[in-house]
Amino acid sequence: MQIDIQFRGIDASQTVREHAERRAHFTLGRIGARIARVSISLADVNGPKGGEDKSCTVQVSLQQPGAVVVEETGADLYQVLDRGLARAGRTVVRRLERQARQRYASRTTRPMEEAETA
Repeated sequence: MQIDIQFRGIDASQTVREHAERRAHFTLGRIGARIARVSISLADVNGPKGGEDKSCTVQVSLQQPGAVVVEETGADLYQVLDRGLARAGRTVVRRLERQARQRYASRTTRPMEEAETA
């Protein structure tokens, strides 16, 4: 699992970068073999004005075709990052479970269709 972190309008401190990598590994680590790349974009939308202006966009590219994109906004950068990664993790797990159910369903219905045509 490759992790790419981008900063826009926010100081790219080593502390934030390490926190983002640690949270990404913690949240997505158990399904990391199925993930090709995680792109995290942290931005300060309003600049120095203040308010709920921190934005975190998490894009998870899967090994199989498909990607999950989640965006969170809020006042605290660390909370926004944690919430965005948590939502992305839940969404990826749901997508992988749905794909597995579809593969299983296609395997179990094929013999029935063949038996009906015979």
